[in-house]
Amino acid sequence: MTSGAFRGRGAVKVWRKLKDYVELMKPFSRSKSTLYYGLTSLMGSALASPHNLQVAETLKATFSSLLAAFAIYALNDVCDVEVDRINAPERPLPSGRVSIVEAEALVIALFTSALALASTVNPLTLAFTAIFSALGAAYSVPPLRLKDGWFAEVCWGLGIAATVLCGASVAEVNMSAAIAAAILALLTAGCGMIKDLKDMEGDMAKGIRTIPVLIGEEKAVKLMTATFTAVYPFLPLYGVIFYGFNIPYTALATLAAAIFAYSLLLLNKSPKNKSLYRKTYKIQAASGFLLNIAFLLLGI
Repeated sequence: MTSGAFRGRGAVKVWRKLKDYVELMKPFSRSKSTLYYGLTSLMGSALASPHNLQVAETLKATFSSLLAAFAIYALNDVCDVEVDRINAPERPLPSGRVSIVEAEALVIALFTSALALASTVNPLTLAFTAIFSALGAAYSVPPLRLKDGWFAEVCWGLGIAATVLCGASVAEVNMSAAIAAAILALLTAGCGMIKDLKDMEGDMAKGIRTIPVLIGEEKAVKLMTATFTAVYPFLPLYGVIFYGFNIPYTALATLAAAIFAYSLLLLNKSPKNKSLYRKTYKIQAASGFLLNIAFLLLGI
Protein backbone atom coordinates (compact mmCIF):
# COMPACT_ATOMS: atom_id res chain seq x y z
CA MET A 1 0.00 0.00 0.00
CA THR A 2 1.39 3.41 -0.93
CA SER A 3 2.13 6.20 1.57
CA GLY A 4 -0.66 8.22 -0.09
CA ALA A 5 -3.16 5.49 0.65
CA PHE A 6 -2.00 5.38 4.29
CA ARG A 7 -2.44 9.15 4.56
CA GLY A 8 -5.88 8.86 2.98
CA ARG A 9 -7.00 6.24 5.48
CA GLY A 10 -5.57 8.34 8.31
CA ALA A 11 -7.48 11.40 7.14
CA VAL A 12 -10.71 9.39 7.00
CA LYS A 13 -10.17 8.15 10.57
CA VAL A 14 -9.50 11.69 11.81
CA TRP A 15 -12.62 12.98 10.05
CA ARG A 16 -14.77 10.23 11.54
CA LYS A 17 -13.38 10.92 15.01
CA LEU A 18 -14.13 14.64 14.64
CA LYS A 19 -17.70 13.79 13.60
CA ASP A 20 -18.01 11.60 16.70
CA TYR A 21 -16.79 14.47 18.92
CA VAL A 22 -19.29 16.83 17.30
CA GLU A 23 -22.07 14.30 17.86
CA LEU A 24 -21.05 14.11 21.52
CA MET A 25 -21.50 17.90 21.84
CA LYS A 26 -24.95 17.74 20.16
CA PRO A 27 -24.96 20.96 18.12
CA PHE A 28 -27.07 19.33 15.41
CA SER A 29 -29.30 17.13 17.55
CA ARG A 30 -32.68 16.36 15.99
CA SER A 31 -34.35 17.15 19.30
CA LYS A 32 -32.72 19.92 21.34
CA SER A 33 -29.51 21.32 19.88
CA THR A 34 -26.85 22.85 22.12
CA LEU A 35 -26.91 25.78 19.69
CA TYR A 36 -30.03 26.81 21.63
CA TYR A 37 -27.81 28.09 24.45
CA GLY A 38 -25.92 30.34 22.08
CA LEU A 39 -29.26 31.71 20.90
CA THR A 40 -30.36 32.50 24.46
CA SER A 41 -27.08 34.31 25.08
CA LEU A 42 -27.46 36.30 21.86
CA MET A 43 -31.03 37.10 22.88
CA GLY A 44 -29.79 38.45 26.22
CA SER A 45 -27.34 40.77 24.47
CA ALA A 46 -30.05 42.06 22.13
CA LEU A 47 -32.46 42.75 25.00
CA ALA A 48 -29.78 44.49 27.07
CA SER A 49 -28.73 46.83 24.26
CA PRO A 50 -31.69 47.05 21.84
CA HIS A 51 -30.77 48.26 18.34
CA ASN A 52 -27.18 48.87 19.50
CA LEU A 53 -25.60 45.42 19.59
CA GLN A 54 -21.91 45.28 20.52
CA VAL A 55 -21.14 42.70 17.86
CA ALA A 56 -17.61 41.59 18.79
CA GLU A 57 -18.27 41.29 22.52
CA THR A 58 -21.67 39.70 21.94
CA LEU A 59 -20.09 37.01 19.75
CA LYS A 60 -17.54 36.27 22.48
CA ALA A 61 -20.28 35.87 25.08
CA THR A 62 -22.36 33.76 22.70
CA PHE A 63 -19.48 31.41 21.93
CA SER A 64 -18.59 31.21 25.63
CA SER A 65 -22.11 29.91 26.32
CA LEU A 66 -21.88 27.55 23.35
CA LEU A 67 -18.55 26.07 24.41
CA ALA A 68 -19.83 25.61 27.97
CA ALA A 69 -23.01 23.95 26.62
CA PHE A 70 -20.92 21.61 24.45
CA ALA A 71 -18.91 20.65 27.56
CA ILE A 72 -22.04 20.18 29.71
CA TYR A 73 -23.73 17.85 27.22
CA ALA A 74 -20.56 15.84 26.65
CA LEU A 75 -20.08 15.58 30.43
CA ASN A 76 -23.66 14.38 30.82
CA ASP A 77 -22.97 11.61 28.32
CA VAL A 78 -19.86 10.61 30.28
CA CYS A 79 -21.86 10.38 33.51
CA ASP A 80 -24.82 8.65 31.84
CA VAL A 81 -22.98 6.18 29.65
CA GLU A 82 -24.56 3.17 31.36
CA VAL A 83 -28.05 4.68 31.08
CA ASP A 84 -27.44 5.45 27.40
CA ARG A 85 -26.64 1.81 26.77
CA ILE A 86 -30.40 1.40 27.25
CA ASN A 87 -31.84 4.74 26.10
CA ALA A 88 -29.47 5.59 23.22
CA PRO A 89 -26.96 2.79 22.47
CA GLU A 90 -26.06 4.44 19.16
CA ARG A 91 -24.47 7.44 20.94
CA PRO A 92 -20.65 7.86 20.64
CA LEU A 93 -19.80 6.60 24.15
CA PRO A 94 -22.02 3.51 24.53
CA SER A 95 -21.26 2.50 20.94
CA GLY A 96 -17.52 2.72 21.65
CA ARG A 97 -16.78 5.27 18.92
CA VAL A 98 -15.40 7.65 21.57
CA SER A 99 -13.65 6.46 24.72
CA ILE A 100 -14.38 7.82 28.18
CA VAL A 101 -10.83 9.22 28.38
CA GLU A 102 -11.26 11.05 25.08
CA ALA A 103 -14.60 12.46 26.18
CA GLU A 104 -13.21 13.66 29.51
CA ALA A 105 -10.33 15.41 27.75
CA LEU A 106 -12.81 17.08 25.40
CA VAL A 107 -14.93 18.26 28.35
CA ILE A 108 -11.92 19.83 30.08
CA ALA A 109 -10.80 21.55 26.87
CA LEU A 110 -14.29 22.94 26.22
CA PHE A 111 -14.85 24.26 29.76
CA THR A 112 -11.38 25.84 29.77
CA SER A 113 -11.96 27.49 26.39
CA ALA A 114 -15.39 28.79 27.47
CA LEU A 115 -14.03 30.45 30.60
CA ALA A 116 -10.95 31.81 28.83
CA LEU A 117 -13.07 33.40 26.10
CA ALA A 118 -15.57 34.85 28.61
CA SER A 119 -12.71 36.42 30.58
CA THR A 120 -11.84 38.56 27.54
CA VAL A 121 -15.27 40.28 27.72
CA ASN A 122 -15.69 41.38 31.35
CA PRO A 123 -15.82 39.86 34.87
CA LEU A 124 -19.62 39.58 34.84
CA THR A 125 -19.61 37.60 31.58
CA LEU A 126 -17.00 35.31 33.09
CA ALA A 127 -19.12 34.93 36.24
CA PHE A 128 -22.28 33.94 34.35
CA THR A 129 -20.31 31.52 32.16
CA ALA A 130 -18.83 29.97 35.30
CA ILE A 131 -22.30 29.73 36.89
CA PHE A 132 -23.70 28.04 33.79
CA SER A 133 -20.76 25.63 33.74
CA ALA A 134 -21.11 24.86 37.45
CA LEU A 135 -24.85 24.21 37.13
CA GLY A 136 -24.19 21.89 34.19
CA ALA A 137 -21.61 19.95 36.19
CA ALA A 138 -23.87 19.83 39.28
CA TYR A 139 -26.66 18.41 37.12
CA SER A 140 -24.62 15.38 36.04
CA VAL A 141 -21.69 14.76 38.36
CA PRO A 142 -21.86 12.92 41.71
CA PRO A 143 -22.16 13.54 44.59
CA LEU A 144 -24.54 16.42 43.80
CA ARG A 145 -25.94 14.95 40.57
CA LEU A 146 -29.05 17.16 40.66
CA LYS A 147 -30.48 15.17 37.75
CA ASP A 148 -31.22 12.49 40.32
CA GLY A 149 -33.86 14.24 42.44
CA TRP A 150 -36.29 17.12 42.84
CA PHE A 151 -33.98 19.94 41.76
CA ALA A 152 -33.15 18.72 38.25
CA GLU A 153 -35.52 21.01 36.38
CA VAL A 154 -34.69 23.98 38.63
CA CYS A 155 -31.02 23.45 37.78
CA TRP A 156 -31.81 23.37 34.07
CA GLY A 157 -33.97 26.48 34.31
CA LEU A 158 -31.27 28.39 36.16
CA GLY A 159 -28.78 27.33 33.50
CA ILE A 160 -30.95 28.83 30.77
CA ALA A 161 -31.26 32.05 32.79
CA ALA A 162 -27.47 32.16 33.23
CA THR A 163 -26.90 32.09 29.46
CA VAL A 164 -29.41 34.91 28.91
CA LEU A 165 -27.68 37.00 31.58
CA CYS A 166 -24.28 36.08 30.17
CA GLY A 167 -25.30 37.73 26.91
CA ALA A 168 -26.86 40.69 28.70
CA SER A 169 -23.68 41.28 30.72
CA VAL A 170 -21.94 42.46 27.56
CA ALA A 171 -23.85 45.73 27.98
CA GLU A 172 -25.84 45.71 31.24
CA VAL A 173 -28.19 43.32 32.96
CA ASN A 174 -31.28 45.50 32.58
CA MET A 175 -34.82 44.71 33.71
CA SER A 176 -35.91 43.57 30.26
CA ALA A 177 -33.19 40.91 30.03
CA ALA A 178 -33.67 39.85 33.66
CA ILE A 179 -37.43 39.35 33.26
CA ALA A 180 -36.93 37.42 29.98
CA ALA A 181 -34.38 35.21 31.78
CA ALA A 182 -36.89 34.60 34.59
CA ILE A 183 -39.69 33.70 32.16
CA LEU A 184 -37.50 31.21 30.31
CA ALA A 185 -36.22 29.77 33.59
CA LEU A 186 -39.77 29.19 34.85
CA LEU A 187 -40.89 27.62 31.59
CA THR A 188 -37.83 25.38 31.50
CA ALA A 189 -38.11 24.33 35.14
CA GLY A 190 -41.82 23.60 34.90
CA CYS A 191 -42.04 22.17 31.39
CA GLY A 192 -38.63 20.54 30.93
CA MET A 193 -39.71 17.15 32.28
CA ILE A 194 -40.41 15.92 28.77
CA LYS A 195 -36.71 15.11 28.40
CA ASP A 196 -36.96 12.87 31.48
CA LEU A 197 -40.19 11.27 30.28
CA LYS A 198 -38.50 10.12 27.08
CA ASP A 199 -35.61 8.60 29.07
CA MET A 200 -37.65 6.93 31.81
CA GLU A 201 -36.86 3.37 30.76
CA GLY A 202 -33.12 3.75 31.21
CA ASP A 203 -33.44 6.00 34.27
CA MET A 204 -35.64 3.49 36.10
CA ALA A 205 -33.37 0.61 35.17
CA LYS A 206 -30.36 2.42 36.64
CA GLY A 207 -32.18 3.81 39.67
CA ILE A 208 -32.11 7.47 38.59
CA ARG A 209 -34.94 9.32 40.34
CA THR A 210 -36.00 12.03 37.92
CA ILE A 211 -39.23 13.88 38.70
CA PRO A 212 -41.37 11.74 36.34
CA VAL A 213 -39.95 8.65 38.07
CA LEU A 214 -40.72 10.15 41.50
CA ILE A 215 -44.26 11.41 40.84
CA GLY A 216 -45.34 9.33 37.85
CA GLU A 217 -45.94 10.14 34.21
CA GLU A 218 -49.47 11.49 34.53
CA LYS A 219 -48.62 13.91 37.34
CA ALA A 220 -45.53 15.08 35.43
CA VAL A 221 -47.69 15.92 32.41
CA LYS A 222 -50.18 17.75 34.66
CA LEU A 223 -47.35 19.76 36.24
CA MET A 224 -46.05 20.76 32.80
CA THR A 225 -49.56 21.79 31.78
CA ALA A 226 -50.08 23.86 34.94
CA THR A 227 -46.76 25.67 34.43
CA PHE A 228 -47.55 26.43 30.82
CA THR A 229 -50.99 27.75 31.76
CA ALA A 230 -49.54 29.97 34.50
CA VAL A 231 -46.49 31.38 32.70
CA TYR A 232 -47.28 31.71 29.00
CA PRO A 233 -49.86 34.52 29.50
CA PHE A 234 -47.01 36.70 30.74
CA LEU A 235 -45.39 36.64 27.29
CA PRO A 236 -47.68 39.19 25.58
CA LEU A 237 -47.68 41.27 28.77
CA TYR A 238 -43.87 41.33 28.74
CA GLY A 239 -43.82 42.62 25.17
CA VAL A 240 -46.35 45.37 25.84
CA ILE A 241 -44.65 46.57 29.04
CA PHE A 242 -41.13 46.78 27.65
CA TYR A 243 -41.61 47.34 23.91
CA GLY A 244 -45.24 48.26 23.22
CA PHE A 245 -47.30 46.16 20.84
CA ASN A 246 -44.65 44.52 18.66
CA ILE A 247 -46.32 42.54 15.88
CA PRO A 248 -43.40 40.18 15.00
CA TYR A 249 -42.80 39.35 18.68
CA THR A 250 -46.49 38.83 19.41
CA ALA A 251 -46.98 36.66 16.34
CA LEU A 252 -43.99 34.41 17.02
CA ALA A 253 -44.66 34.16 20.76
CA THR A 254 -48.26 33.19 20.00
CA LEU A 255 -47.11 30.58 17.49
CA ALA A 256 -44.63 29.19 20.03
CA ALA A 257 -47.41 28.99 22.61
CA ALA A 258 -49.73 27.23 20.17
CA ILE A 259 -47.07 24.66 19.26
CA PHE A 260 -46.31 24.00 22.91
CA ALA A 261 -50.02 23.73 23.74
CA TYR A 262 -50.38 21.16 20.95
CA SER A 263 -47.62 19.04 22.51
CA LEU A 264 -49.38 19.16 25.88
CA LEU A 265 -52.68 18.24 24.26
CA LEU A 266 -51.06 15.11 22.83
CA LEU A 267 -49.54 14.22 26.19
CA ASN A 268 -52.76 14.76 28.13
CA LYS A 269 -54.72 12.59 25.70
CA SER A 270 -52.20 9.74 26.09
CA PRO A 271 -50.09 10.48 29.20
CA LYS A 272 -48.46 7.04 29.28
CA ASN A 273 -47.90 6.67 25.55
CA LYS A 274 -44.11 6.34 25.50
CA SER A 275 -43.96 6.59 21.71
CA LEU A 276 -45.21 10.17 22.06
CA TYR A 277 -42.44 11.36 24.34
CA ARG A 278 -39.72 11.78 21.74
CA LYS A 279 -42.18 13.38 19.30
CA THR A 280 -43.42 15.91 21.86
CA TYR A 281 -39.82 16.59 22.98
CA LYS A 282 -39.01 17.73 19.44
CA ILE A 283 -42.21 19.77 19.25
CA GLN A 284 -41.39 21.55 22.50
CA ALA A 285 -37.82 22.18 21.37
CA ALA A 286 -39.20 23.87 18.24
CA SER A 287 -41.50 25.98 20.43
CA GLY A 288 -38.56 27.08 22.58
CA PHE A 289 -36.54 28.00 19.50
CA LEU A 290 -39.38 30.16 18.14
CA LEU A 291 -39.84 31.86 21.50
CA ASN A 292 -36.17 32.81 21.62
CA ILE A 293 -36.39 34.22 18.10
CA ALA A 294 -39.39 36.26 19.26
CA PHE A 295 -37.38 37.74 22.14
CA LEU A 296 -34.43 38.34 19.83
CA LEU A 297 -36.59 40.33 17.40
CA LEU A 298 -37.40 42.81 20.17
CA GLY A 299 -33.79 43.88 20.41
CA ILE A 300 -32.53 43.92 16.83
